[in-house]
Amino acid sequence: MADSKKALPPGVSIRKDGRYQARYTFNGQRHTIYGKDFKEVQKKLRDAKYEIDHGIYAKPDRITVDEWYQTWIKEYRKNIVRESTFASDTHYYRHVKGMIGQMKLQAVRPEHIQRIINKMLGEGYSVGYIGKIKAFSNLLFRQAYLNGIIMTNPVERTVLPKAEKKENVHKRALTEEEQKRFLVHAEQEKPFYADIFYLGFSTGMRIGEITALEWGDIDFKNMEIHVNGTMVNIAGEKLHKGPVKTANSKRTVPMLAEIAKRLKRHKAEQAKLRWKLGEKWEPAEGLENLVFTSPFGKPLWRVSVSKFIREIINKMNTEEEAAAEREEREALRMELFCPHAMRHTFATRALERGIPPKVVQSYLGHSDVNITLNIYTHVTAELEREEIVKIANQF
Repeated sequence: MADSKKALPPGVSIRKDGRYQARYTFNGQRHTIYGKDFKEVQKKLRDAKYEIDHGIYAKPDRITVDEWYQTWIKEYRKNIVRESTFASDTHYYRHVKGMIGQMKLQAVRPEHIQRIINKMLGEGYSVGYIGKIKAFSNLLFRQAYLNGIIMTNPVERTVLPKAEKKENVHKRALTEEEQKRFLVHAEQEKPFYADIFYLGFSTGMRIGEITALEWGDIDFKNMEIHVNGTMVNIAGEKLHKGPVKTANSKRTVPMLAEIAKRLKRHKAEQAKLRWKLGEKWEPAEGLENLVFTSPFGKPLWRVSVSKFIREIINKMNTEEEAAAEREEREALRMELFCPHAMRHTFATRALERGIPPKVVQSYLGHSDVNITLNIYTHVTAELEREEIVKIANQF
């Protein structure tokens, strides 16, 4: 122990409980930090110096959750995690900010985090989504713990109920009949946006990739679509085109003749609309050549498309219920689905038709063929059930 003490630099010492401590002065005040060993104390000293040099330092017992979030998101997330992950972080924090944003970081207890969880459960959020908020909060507070700002991570002692094991109808694959019905109604209810759905069902592209498409990405000569970006929405910032999810996501997908025909028509209609609106056509800076926009040239993103789907299906079901009542039969309601279901549906159709999983993987841009094979296993099981039903019906 004596040798350890002699080797320590000025301001660093070992406590009776075995922990290391270091003292430093800032703005005339003495501060103390602790660590389980010398390396940890060294790191915390470097972090404190960095924060002081960059003007982001605050006395630990005065830092609010909002202030820590701003430091954490800039220093530990931006340019470190994928841009899409960074965007998700900014949206997840909205659920945290309203309830504990103004609290002192050191005052946050497990019950405060639990109240956020319970409130979201009461508002009808899924357990899966609340789990994402909890995971995000855990990262936020864990870094504060590692930095020595708080003594324990309050998120670790919270409880989240187990999600019921049931099929996620929102991400399910549509049947061929459902797909046809939906596309017909999309043409009727949302003609300006219908080609988004035709493209989604025929290519398996992610919805962020579709909304980020520019006319330069469409190769009519070679009948190909070049996927090289995704639409990103970061809270407090404008929508913009960011990099694709993974290296495998940057890809070229074949374009069907019917889709090429639709896109050529869409391009011509868009050009007419731009000319007609003149200065009222207001594209976002850097996104002047998007394939899909609002009627005034503004970019779209996932939430916009989800809203279109919900409106189309609500109208479909209203009409179906009225028809069923007239015809005295049970209504064939259509279940709501999210934009990602188009991607899952494309994969299912492709695998049903015998396209090899590795080929489907390249179309979808999956980083791991096992992701594709999971869909393949589901499709195979469905086909086997259909065959058993056919055999049973022979008796």
